[in-house]
Amino acid sequence: MSRVDSAIQYRRLRSPQDHGGRLIDPPLSEVLERLSANRIAARERSFDLRGRSAAELSAAARSHVLTAAIQYTSRYRDITPSLNGSNAPITMTGHQPELYHAGVWYKNFVLDHIAREQQAVGINLLIDNDTLRQAAIRVPTGTVDAPIVESVAFDQSQEEVPFEERHLIDSDVFDSFAERVRAKLLPSMESPLVGQLWPEAIAASRSNNNLGACLSQARHQLEAAWGLKTLELPLSQICDGEPFRWFATTILTRLPEFQQIYNDSLFEYRRVNRVRSRSHPVPPLATDGAWLEAPFWLWSSTDPRRRRLFARQVRDGIEITDLHTERHHLSISSDGPCEVAVEQLRQLRDQGVKLRSRALVTTMFARIFLCDLFIHGIGGAKYDQLTDAIIQQFFGIAAPDFLTVTATAKLPIEYREVTDTDIRAIQWQLRELRFNPQRYLDSTPEATPLVEAKEQLIAAQPNVDQRIDRHRQIAQLNDAMRPMVERQRVNLLHAREDLIEQRRAAKLLGSREYSLCLFPETTLRPLLLDILGNNYKLDGR
Repeated sequence: MSRVDSAIQYRRLRSPQDHGGRLIDPPLSEVLERLSANRIAARERSFDLRGRSAAELSAAARSHVLTAAIQYTSRYRDITPSLNGSNAPITMTGHQPELYHAGVWYKNFVLDHIAREQQAVGINLLIDNDTLRQAAIRVPTGTVDAPIVESVAFDQSQEEVPFEERHLIDSDVFDSFAERVRAKLLPSMESPLVGQLWPEAIAASRSNNNLGACLSQARHQLEAAWGLKTLELPLSQICDGEPFRWFATTILTRLPEFQQIYNDSLFEYRRVNRVRSRSHPVPPLATDGAWLEAPFWLWSSTDPRRRRLFARQVRDGIEITDLHTERHHLSISSDGPCEVAVEQLRQLRDQGVKLRSRALVTTMFARIFLCDLFIHGIGGAKYDQLTDAIIQQFFGIAAPDFLTVTATAKLPIEYREVTDTDIRAIQWQLRELRFNPQRYLDSTPEATPLVEAKEQLIAAQPNVDQRIDRHRQIAQLNDAMRPMVERQRVNLLHAREDLIEQRRAAKLLGSREYSLCLFPETTLRPLLLDILGNNYKLDGR
C-alpha cells in the first residue's frame, strides 16, 4: 500500500434526512482527545519551511490570526473572548459570507460549544476569496398545495467577483430585501429571522460597503444576541499576513514536487471514491509550457476577476502570473531563506495585487499552522481527505484530525409526505385494471359472462399448442371488460397525478437548503443551541 493509499479511504458521509437531525463525527465525547492529540503532534513537528521551523511559523500565524480576529470582530460588536493566555487552544470553522442554510450555520454553534468546553478561542473564517454567484436567495411561495420557488435579490447582479471585492451596488434593493422576502414567503410562515437579521445588515451597510461583510456581520450580531462568543475573520486578512506569505512562498519554491503530489493524491482520491468527474473534488493542477499551476488565486484590485496562479522558475527566482494581465517576479535563491520574496509579496499586496489560497490550501494552512481543531461540513470533510494525503507526503507529517458537522432544519410547513412506494401502489392498481379487470367488477348481466369465461380459461390446462390461443382469448376478454373499469382507471390516474404533485411539493417544501433567514426563531434557535440533543443551555460552561 502506498503512502497515498494509506491516507485516503472511502468515507460514507450523508446529511441527516429528518428535521432536527445532527451529524457530529467523531462525537463530541472525543473532541478533547482529538484536540489534545493535535496539540501534542504540533509541538513535535520538526519540518522546515525555507529556513523557518514549523513551530516558529505556527506561533507567528496563531498570534496574527488571534490579533486580527479580535480587531476585526471588535469593529462591529462588543467582544469578551476568554483567551486564557496566549497558549489557549484555537478552534476554527469557515464558510463563504453568505445567507447559507441552517446546516452550515450549525457549525458555528458547535464551534462555540467546543470553545466553551475546552476553554479555547473559537474563530469563524469568512472565506471571502470565493465568488458570489447570485445576490439572491430561493424563497418558497405560492400555496402549500402548489408551491413554487422564486428568487428574491438582495442586490443587483453583476459579473462574478470574490466576496472580498464585491461591493453593494443598489442600496434600495438591499434595504427592501426583508420586506420583499416576507411578501413572497408562504403565508403560513410567520416571523422569519430576516426580520431580525436585516436591520443589522442595513446598519452594517452604512459603514461598510462590502456585501459579504454586511451579511456576515448581521448574522454574527444575531449569534451574539443568542449568546455565542466566537470571533470572526476574513480569510483575505490571513492571506495578507506575513506567516501565510512565507507558507505560500515555500510551496512556490517546491512547486514541481507539490504539483506532482497534489495530482497523484487527487487521482487516488477519485479512484478510492469512484469519482469520474474531472472537476471533483477539484481539478488537477495544470501545466502550460514552463508554467506550472499552483493552488492559489491571483487578481488585482483594478481587475478583480480571480484567476489561477501559475509559476515558473527563472535564474534568480520565480515568476508568478495569471496568464492574463498579472506577471510578477519573486527573488528567491535556490536553497536559502525566502525573506526577500515574502517582502516582495507584501509590496505587491500594497499595490493591490491579491494572492489568495484555494480550498485545499486554505484548510491545509489552517489545520497545520492556525488552529488545534478544524470543523468541516460534509463537503469539506470529503475533500480534506485529499488534503490529508498531500500534507502527509509534502510535509512528512500525519494530518491533524478534524471534526465533521452538519444538521438538517426544514421550514415549519405542514405538507403530506409522499414516497415512491405510494406512487408504485397506484401503478400496481393500474396494471391490475389492465390485466385483471374481472377482480374489480360488480356482478352485472353484462360483466358476469365475461368474468366467468376468463375464469374458465385461467382454470384450464392447455397444452403447448393451445396456450397461444388461450392468451389471445384472455386478451380479448380483458379488452371487453376494460370499459367497465374505465372510471376506476381515470380516478387512479387522477390520484397518481395528485400524488406526483404532492411529492413535488413535499420535495420543494422539505428541502434543507433554504436560507437561515427564512426560518422563525422558534424553529431554528432550539435546534441550533441544543448541541447535545439534551436542552443545552448557553449559560452552562
